[in-house]
Amino acid sequence: MPVYTLASRSASNKDTNQKIANKITDIHCETTGAPPEFVNVLFMDNHPLKGKAELSVTGNVRSGGNRNAELTDKLRNALMQGIAATAGLSNEQVAVELIGFPASWGMEGGEILPEPGEEEAWLKRAT
Repeated sequence: MPVYTLASRSASNKDTNQKIANKITDIHCETTGAPPEFVNVLFMDNHPLKGKAELSVTGNVRSGGNRNAELTDKLRNALMQGIAATAGLSNEQVAVELIGFPASWGMEGGEILPEPGEEEAWLKRAT
């Protein structure tokens, strides 16, 4: 479902990565209503990043349903602030970009993803 890819300038710490992944999951689920088992987080170390960024986050998230511009901005800001606080960075050191895609463009476990808001029924069918 959502896939968050985090690229950092330096080597990351396993414990910090776990805390960041938990924070991303919490923020994503609280903001969008998606279930936590949908959230995927990937970490990549030692990447050259632009500007002051120490950590760059690209989130591929489903669009549609309740995912309007206001919710997307709220999600982006909450992620930037939550990740920065968890990683011990300033907000300016965390760059967050969200890329929306129609649910029908993705699959999980061989099943086309549900539209936002239809996750519960989809989970019951998929299990």
